[in-house]
Amino acid sequence: MKHVLLFFIGLIGLTCFAQQNQIEIAPGQDIVATPMVDRDTFNLQFSFPCIAFIGEYGVETNGIDLYVTQWMHDSIARYNQSGTVLDIFSIPGAQKTRDLAYDGQYYYGSPKENYFFVLDMDNKVLIDTVFTTFSIRGMAYDPVENILWASEKWDPVFYKMDFQGNVLDSWEASGITIGSISGLAYDNTSINGPFLWGFSQESSGAMIVKYDIAAQAQTGNMIDVAGLTSNDAYAGGLFLRALNGSSDVTMGGLIQNELIFALELSYANSLVDVGAPDMLTAFNIYPNPANDFVIVHLQLSDQGKIQYQITNQLGQVVQQKNLYITGSKDLNINTSQFEPGIYFVQISNGKGYSFTQKFVKGN
Repeated sequence: MKHVLLFFIGLIGLTCFAQQNQIEIAPGQDIVATPMVDRDTFNLQFSFPCIAFIGEYGVETNGIDLYVTQWMHDSIARYNQSGTVLDIFSIPGAQKTRDLAYDGQYYYGSPKENYFFVLDMDNKVLIDTVFTTFSIRGMAYDPVENILWASEKWDPVFYKMDFQGNVLDSWEASGITIGSISGLAYDNTSINGPFLWGFSQESSGAMIVKYDIAAQAQTGNMIDVAGLTSNDAYAGGLFLRALNGSSDVTMGGLIQNELIFALELSYANSLVDVGAPDMLTAFNIYPNPANDFVIVHLQLSDQGKIQYQITNQLGQVVQQKNLYITGSKDLNINTSQFEPGIYFVQISNGKGYSFTQKFVKGN
């Protein structure tokens, strides 16, 4: 009986290890997901499970179908918006592709190397392999300037480049910002744009982040979409495009090996812009970086119940409380016992709005 029990324990361990190896995880990320927002609160246009193959990572759309790449091998899947797999194929010479971009004719993606592929998905042909001076992970197409954007490795370092791989500009998001960027999308339709949107594996494992290109900084709050799955969530690719000829723009993404989702860009902006929903009119953290304490300043447009939760960089909850707030409130949080590192303060009202800010605990 003892040998049988040890066999099953070993089998479970091997299964967990195999599942981890099917997902590409940013260094230092060990998610312990405790999502505060349920999937029904995102006004999803659609969501469906990943069923084409193991290792689904990148996702991009031509406005009708969705193409998904395999980070660990060379498979590509074509889904419709109902989640039916229409085709699975490979393109000789293109393998281990991560995030995708689409310019209306060709798709672009890199195997996290200093080059990217130019792919004709219709004819299943590799058009070109273009070399660059940096290692690419996320990719996005800018239709205004007819150029490409790319993120380097997992970092919030963004490169503007032409189709020959020449770097036209580059910048690192300033201030305290989120890293572990797995996917990228370009946005020239939101007010006061253009923006880049990133899909990050920090905190819950699936956080959507908005970057102001002109300010070269993260803007607003982050959208935690880890609650779309009951399993641990790890961000993959991200896209932004109007679907089915609609004038409304859709933001979509892929949680690795779990699901593909889409929500309206206007709704995503309402979650990122803290002033848009009825819940919060102010959400600030200071001092930042912090040592012995941090103050979280909240201003509600009306009275109501909130939950605040603090997680470390591994996604582990270090503090959580439910509060009833009327108007303005300063939460004085003792951080003297916190280990040095990055922490996330997440505020939720239980009605679909969840906001996250980041602070650094010093030595």
